[in-house]
Amino acid sequence: MSITLALGAAMSGLSTAQQGLDSVSRNIANVNTAGYTRKVFVQESQVLAGKGVGVRAVGLERTVDESLLRDIRREAALAGDYSVKNTYYSRLQDLFGTPEDNSSISHAVESLAEQFEALGLDVSDVTQSLNTVQSALDVTDQLNRMAQYIQDLRLEADRGIESDVTKANSLLSSIDTLNAEIMRSQNTFQDTGDLEDQRDQALSDLAQLMDFTYFKRDSGEVILLTNTGRSLLDKNPVTISHQAVTQTSAELSYDSGNFNTISAGGYDLTNDLKSGSIAGYVEMRDTVLPAMQSELDELASQMKDALNAVHNRGTPYPSLAQDFTGTRRFIDPTTQTVTLGPGDVQLVLYNTDGSQAANASLKDLFATLNGGTATSTATIDGAAGTVSVVNALNSFFSGYAGAPVTWASVNGDGQLSIDIPSTQNVGFAMRDEDTTGAAADIQMRFNADADVGGIYEETVNGFSTFFGLNDFFVNDTKNYLYDSKIVSTSWKASTTTGMSFGVEGNPGIATITIGPQDTVKTIAEKINANTDLAAANITASVVDEGSGARLRILQNDGLEMVVSETTSQGVLNNLGLAPSNAGVSSSMTVRPDLAKDSSLLSTGILQYNADTGQYVLAESDNSIVNAMAATFSSSFSFGEAGKLSSGLQSFSEYAAAILAQNSAEASTVEDQSNTQQTLVNTLSLKQGEVSGVNLDEELTQLMIFQQAYTAAARVITTTQSLFDVLNSIVQ
Repeated sequence: MSITLALGAAMSGLSTAQQGLDSVSRNIANVNTAGYTRKVFVQESQVLAGKGVGVRAVGLERTVDESLLRDIRREAALAGDYSVKNTYYSRLQDLFGTPEDNSSISHAVESLAEQFEALGLDVSDVTQSLNTVQSALDVTDQLNRMAQYIQDLRLEADRGIESDVTKANSLLSSIDTLNAEIMRSQNTFQDTGDLEDQRDQALSDLAQLMDFTYFKRDSGEVILLTNTGRSLLDKNPVTISHQAVTQTSAELSYDSGNFNTISAGGYDLTNDLKSGSIAGYVEMRDTVLPAMQSELDELASQMKDALNAVHNRGTPYPSLAQDFTGTRRFIDPTTQTVTLGPGDVQLVLYNTDGSQAANASLKDLFATLNGGTATSTATIDGAAGTVSVVNALNSFFSGYAGAPVTWASVNGDGQLSIDIPSTQNVGFAMRDEDTTGAAADIQMRFNADADVGGIYEETVNGFSTFFGLNDFFVNDTKNYLYDSKIVSTSWKASTTTGMSFGVEGNPGIATITIGPQDTVKTIAEKINANTDLAAANITASVVDEGSGARLRILQNDGLEMVVSETTSQGVLNNLGLAPSNAGVSSSMTVRPDLAKDSSLLSTGILQYNADTGQYVLAESDNSIVNAMAATFSSSFSFGEAGKLSSGLQSFSEYAAAILAQNSAEASTVEDQSNTQQTLVNTLSLKQGEVSGVNLDEELTQLMIFQQAYTAAARVITTTQSLFDVLNSIVQ
């Protein structure tokens, strides 16, 4: 009986040694396989009826530190996030440069200032005039390129989300398949180590794309959830979906519904993902890049408004200015009104030698149209004989021409247009004056919704500036978008007022009531709930930016829109609701006719000669050019935009601040990315020390199992000899 037991024990030893050798050979074969973990062969003594009868294999154990794996996946998600941001910031750095670069936008702005200063020394220098206009084009071209590049990156980021979502779905499907195979193998008492290795690798790959939590059931399957508790994989994987858009622009945002959601099982995961490459793409698309766009738009808008205000005061000379097209569009010029403040506007036709050919006071013209009664209020256009700006201008032109003419009109786009025939050898100029007759911008108060009671939606200094008749910079887009300033999400209206809406062709769409305690969110909800506004395709949203959010109202067909307040409570003014400057940097350029003909650049201003009682232009007058040069050394009140706070800065200082901020953020993100990757590598190295295959150890184990196999075989040989002896005795 003892010989039989010895043989059985030897056979079990032989079999166990074979399995041990198999485990070692698998470890050695996968020494360079990514995600493979070392398998430790476990054996134990086999006992039967209280007696040892050999050895048996318990199985293979994976050498894995689950806590360390969780740490690696958590940090890998952050590394994926920073890696995406680092890539995008690096690309922005290539385009934006640094403030000291000769190719930077701040340097381009400073160069434009220098060109105006040089032109001021001799306004008759044709070459310098060309250089000045070209320098202005260089500034707008660079702003256009920067803005377009930002939008291109946003589009790429959206496509990056779509690509990574596809990868995530593939990995979830693989994990689900491996779950099923592991459960099946576990139920049939088969080794699951290699399958679990593959699943762990898939989990690690998924962690680079998105953050998630997971736990393992007793059945062997892994359950995946988002960090907010939404299911990603339970009995079946949830399909994550995202469709990238085909185009984007500055006014489009995720908050406004212009980008598709990242959905899973009917839930929007876009804002639930906090790390991983998908989260990095989302942050670049919805936060970082729009903030940079907003900062560029603030710079472009401030520069455009400041230089236009100065340029509109002046007149090109010795060129004859005969064609003017205002940049302001009116949705209902026959009812919308302007009211002139104290002072007057002098209308002048001038000869080629700069002398006055004709002159009239605008307020006097208003009074004549009003039956001899003084008035400061007029519609933009109107029936013949009514008090309107167009009728006043044509009355002046007709007086000069000696016959009725219609050189002034409102064109099909709602813009004030003046077209003096080239056969008339005169130019047209305007001069605002205060009550003493000194040159000073007149106050233009605009009633945009034609309501009664003297409620003005906008006040602009300068007659020509209000209409945009002699702008230097233009951006040929309609005001189809309104933005508030950045306010706290807890901002509330202080009183009850009305908000009315109109668009070209439909000036009185609807009025909603804003009540005390209404927030930007509730105002947006009221706008979206109004059926008349919905029919006019007007929507509202709250867009996160900087330290707070903006209320954004959009006419989705791109029609000129007016949003006004029906009372004098000033709620909308307090909210800072006005036509948006979103996208100004992408479309701003030098006025086309001025870009083609630099002689149309305003250099001087109409001067009043007290001796003759007439207005004259002097070819040597450089007052406007010098004033435009002076704007570059002046400080302007920049509003909060993107990540830059409000404050007084010059154009070049603000441009430098944009570059400095981008450079600082790029450096920070690069450091974070490098640090995070180093951390992941360190943790992975530690995991490798636990789970990796060590060839020296495996060779040692190989020798041990080899010797055990040899010894077991020797025992079998010996017992076989004993059985032979026993058989011979019996015979």
